[in-house]
Amino acid sequence: MIKQQNKVKIFAFPFAGGSKYSYRVLHDYVPADFEWETIELPGRGSRMNEPLLSDLKETAEDVFQQIRAKINEGGEYIIYGHSMGALLGYELMKKIMEKGLNRPLCLFLTGRGAPSVGKEKKISDYSREAFWKEIHDLGGLPKEILENEEMKDFFEPFLRCDFKAVENYQYEGMEKPFPVPLFIRTGSDEMIYGKDVMKWQEETEYPIDLKVMPGDHFFIFQHPEYIIMQIVDACKKARAKQVNAMETGIARAV
Repeated sequence: MIKQQNKVKIFAFPFAGGSKYSYRVLHDYVPADFEWETIELPGRGSRMNEPLLSDLKETAEDVFQQIRAKINEGGEYIIYGHSMGALLGYELMKKIMEKGLNRPLCLFLTGRGAPSVGKEKKISDYSREAFWKEIHDLGGLPKEILENEEMKDFFEPFLRCDFKAVENYQYEGMEKPFPVPLFIRTGSDEMIYGKDVMKWQEETEYPIDLKVMPGDHFFIFQHPEYIIMQIVDACKKARAKQVNAMETGIARAV
């Protein structure tokens, strides 16, 4: 009898205003040997009755408690996050290291400069009209929402709360960089400076794997199949990098 190989888990964290359904466009392309799980945040979806969190580190603690038991069971997994989700993935990784838990193969992060780079705009306090103009310019939301006042009323509290969490985020550097590879993807048309993306290098002991893809801030939805292919490829590369690092370490010790 052939033993079934465990699937590689992909723990995904939503962007501002998102829920566990935010990445459903990507789900159709996830291969059979991977399992995608988007973590639900407080105050939305199945957790609608819980208060929203406007502190990103409190949110990171919440998601850590949600997946702690799952990652400590062993098995391979990847952390994925887009925009705000990239910051959540970064803060989650710090908690995993602090607690000495089973580490991910890698972090695959999109649509975000390094956590050490501050956010200039404070759009969470903008007037309604100015706020929604910024959301429109970012892209990612369908016209059905942007042109419907009732839908905007529904989504606005989530969006403002999440933007406030990102805007007020306080970066705290680590004593040592992560001992796992980082794969960073950004869109060619989003307002992220190359120097801000390169600062991700400070967060890992491996050379970062960086690619700029065509598209705006939500380029991931313009190239969903390719994004999944990139994540699968990152998994293979991360295994190879870690094996090589282990062999190099053994050779040096000898």
